Parts: sequence; C-alpha cells; structure tokens
Amino acid sequence: MVMNYKYIISLFLIVLMSGCGKSLNLQVDTAVPTPLASQLPLVVGVYYNDNFKNFIFKDSSDSREDWTIDNRSSRILLFNDILPSMFKTVNSVNNVTSTDSLVDGILEPEVIEMQVALPEETHSDMFEAWIKYGIKLYNPSGKIISEWQIIGYGKTHTAMFKNKEKGLTTAINMALRDIGAKMVLDFPRAPGIKTWLSTKIDCSQFSNIC
Repeated sequence: MVMNYKYIISLFLIVLMSGCGKSLNLQVDTAVPTPLASQLPLVVGVYYNDNFKNFIFKDSSDSREDWTIDNRSSRILLFNDILPSMFKTVNSVNNVTSTDSLVDGILEPEVIEMQVALPEETHSDMFEAWIKYGIKLYNPSGKIISEWQIIGYGKTHTAMFKNKEKGLTTAINMALRDIGAKMVLDFPRAPGIKTWLSTKIDCSQFSNIC
C-alpha cells in the first residue's frame, strides 16, 4: 500500500513550571497526517467512549511532581481524518449497537496506556513517547467482530529541542502519526477482518486488503 502523508502540525502548549522544574502541564493539539489508502465501499460508525474522549496522562512520582499531558483533541482529529480515508462513509454514533441496518460495522477506539520519557531518564539523547490504543470492531447488533491493539512510538533528538515541553510535544506528535499509519496498515491483518470483509465487499477488487 502506498501512503502519502501531509504533515500539518499545529502545536498549542500550555506550560506551567514551578519549584525545581518538576511540574509539567502540557496540552497538545495536532492535525494528523492523512494517509492515501484503498477506500472501502463500507458505511462504518465510530463510537468515542468516555475513556477515549477524556483520558489525560498524569504522573505524580517523585521525579515527576504534578505532570499532566492532555492530547484529547488530537485523538479525535486522528480518527476523524484517518477513518474517512479508509471507508466510504463514516458516521459518529452514541453506542456500539446501531439501529441503522445500513451500517456495516462500528469501530470503538480506546486508550490503553501512554508513556513518555526524558533523555535524563533513559540515559539517551532522545525525548520519547509511547501510546497504546485498543480497537474493537462490532457488527450492528453489538457483537465483537475483531479486537486488536496499536502501539505508536515517537522520538525526537535533544539537538532539535532542549526544552522538555517542545521535545515531548514533538515525540507525542510522532507517536500519533505512527498510530495513524498502523491503523491503515494493520486493519486488514487484524483477527477476523478479512472474513468480515469477504461478506461485505467484492474482494477481487481489493486483493491487497482481503
């Protein structure tokens, strides 16, 4: 699959520094890259549950007093941009059970875990970020068709950013781009997806997917 990314990054930082520099309040708003994918002729609903809409990374360990990283809007932008490139029609739904018989399936993303690391913590010259998402695909009656995980990783060199706020923001942006690419590439490989697709589309026209 050939993918072309349009990197449009909008960064909005709210930084609160106090004490010995251990406090961090970071907000990341990112317009994610839009992949060129084989758009499937399917109508898919997307359900953003409370976890997905409200998850905020927090850490209050000894070395990270009052750390908060909020990238909630970036998650919504990520899927709002990527899913329409994968499916002909994408509609937001309020639950995983649809009364619309024309919906082929419903996707539910969820944040499982998020971690970040400073260069001094890993004894390296990199700011790093890891984000793990869980993805579920349901049929219109709410039965799970497939379930898989996507891990996004991002890093940036200290030569580019000495400031931890900018360094972590860039690493998080890179992790989100990685999530976007893997969402497209891993979808047809997820358990049960090819079988499901074979009942919905003419696979002879999408041999690279099903």
